[in-house]
Amino acid sequence: MLARARPPTGMAFVIVQHLDPNHESMLAQLLDRQTELEVLQCEGGERIAGDKVYIIPPGRGLVIQNGVLELTHFVQPRGLRRPIDDFFLSLAVDQQANAACVILSGTGADGTTGLRAIKEHGGVCVVQQPDTARYDGMPLSAVGTSLVDFVRPPGEIVDCLTTFFRRRGTDAVDAESRLVADHIDDLCRVIRAAVGHDFAGYKRTTLVRRVERRMHVLGLESGRAYLGRVRADKTECEALFRDLLINVTRFFRDAEMFELLRERVVEPLLRTRDPEEDIRVWIPGCSSGEEAYSIAMLFADAARRLGLPPAVQIFATDIDERMLQIAREATYPAAALADIPAHLRERYVVLHAERFTVAAEIRDLIRFSSHSLVKDPPFSRVDLLSCRNLLIYFDERLQQSVVPLFHYAVRPGGYLFLGPSESVSRFEHLFPVIDQHARLFERPPGAPQYPIDLPGSARRGEARRGGREERRGEPAIADETVAVRRVMERYAPPSMVLNEDGGIIAAYGRLSRYFDFPVTRTGGPGAARPGAAAARSAAASPRSPTRPWRCAASWSATLRPAWCSTRMAASSPPTGA
Repeated sequence: MLARARPPTGMAFVIVQHLDPNHESMLAQLLDRQTELEVLQCEGGERIAGDKVYIIPPGRGLVIQNGVLELTHFVQPRGLRRPIDDFFLSLAVDQQANAACVILSGTGADGTTGLRAIKEHGGVCVVQQPDTARYDGMPLSAVGTSLVDFVRPPGEIVDCLTTFFRRRGTDAVDAESRLVADHIDDLCRVIRAAVGHDFAGYKRTTLVRRVERRMHVLGLESGRAYLGRVRADKTECEALFRDLLINVTRFFRDAEMFELLRERVVEPLLRTRDPEEDIRVWIPGCSSGEEAYSIAMLFADAARRLGLPPAVQIFATDIDERMLQIAREATYPAAALADIPAHLRERYVVLHAERFTVAAEIRDLIRFSSHSLVKDPPFSRVDLLSCRNLLIYFDERLQQSVVPLFHYAVRPGGYLFLGPSESVSRFEHLFPVIDQHARLFERPPGAPQYPIDLPGSARRGEARRGGREERRGEPAIADETVAVRRVMERYAPPSMVLNEDGGIIAAYGRLSRYFDFPVTRTGGPGAARPGAAAARSAAASPRSPTRPWRCAASWSATLRPAWCSTRMAASSPPTGA
């Protein structure tokens, strides 16, 4: 790899290996004979500079802070040390989009955890082509994440990185490359049509950065050209989808926060739970499952110490079926063991050669299923909702829609657990804070006093994609919807429109007198249709709270006059009304 480097490269290289702490390393001297770059063994305190190669010394860890390399002492015993991942994690935070991780020949899965962090912060990931590696374990594990940007033989890696960073840093590019934002809406529509998920509510800055990075990987300098590539190439559309998902997670990420979660939430819930009911936990955006298993271990261990049964149901959901499959298999690289506290690792982990599996008693507590916060109905009667490091990618409009859904999902007295950079924004009255440092919030008593735009609504434009109405922004339909809403709110009694299966198509007015039900803001065309989407969610779990709402004989008698008056007032009721 380094033999092909010709200064000036504009890059600094840091080599991290597993070295025997009892023997002096000759790696610096050996590499110095093979490259034109200056090679140094780290002593600590070096500020990185271009065209230099820094080598980790034996028996020490290595991190980077503010561009300075620092040696560290290992906390974990031999066998659980992970100097490669630890360095990548620090590099991701310190260098952000200027970071590049390269994974070369080696056994096991070292580097995979750090690779995810590099991607999360906008860096680039390169892996040695596995069939050129003497030991292909590390390259294959990295490629299996679906997060790798380039797979190259070692001799091509430096040129690949040089080209990538030169292209990204140039100012003499086509004007359209600086106007990627102009094509974001079209790209979101293409992804929605291809994979069924809408990223329009994600932060624009995040979307633009991710799209620009894919353009640099492909060598495209025009936003228009990249839009054409995504439309024509299903593989690139899938790659952009994966980049936008940012599947980054770890066991007990922010360990201090999980300890506070155990003290403030897990143990109190176990002590005060209703003996007739299970504790219900919902983890949206669970990715590959590490967070779900972490919380399950907390409940199982706390129940064991308190002498109580682990009566907990955990619903872990995500929109990425590939990540959900990893979660269901519950098998992870051995390098991730270092993130699991020792007492939990000994009891709830089954070790294999280079990997480990989560114990069956923990897996049995969790049900993984596909679910979208944006378009599927929420779970309900939840005691703990853990949504960490997902809201930070949503724009303000989408956050204002999601937080009330969380309030609906969590039962009074239940808890909300967010990531360290997240908050409930202007919804403090819905979730008063109980521990600001841990981002723990409690849902106060009382029914929701606001309308909820329940996900699952039919998208008006999809049926006519490409039609005249879509190109014109559908002003007639939008105006009609507003008019119907205003008329119904002003003159109609509380009422609902049902289909022939009893599913609720639209709801108007204050229905809280009759039952606890999430009311949509608008009716008419495009009104929420929770029935079908809820049925899909319910199918994943018989105990799921998202069963379709149905007409039933058990309705309160006081509801019938309001419903019947709407039916009689209509000159020609809709089918199924």
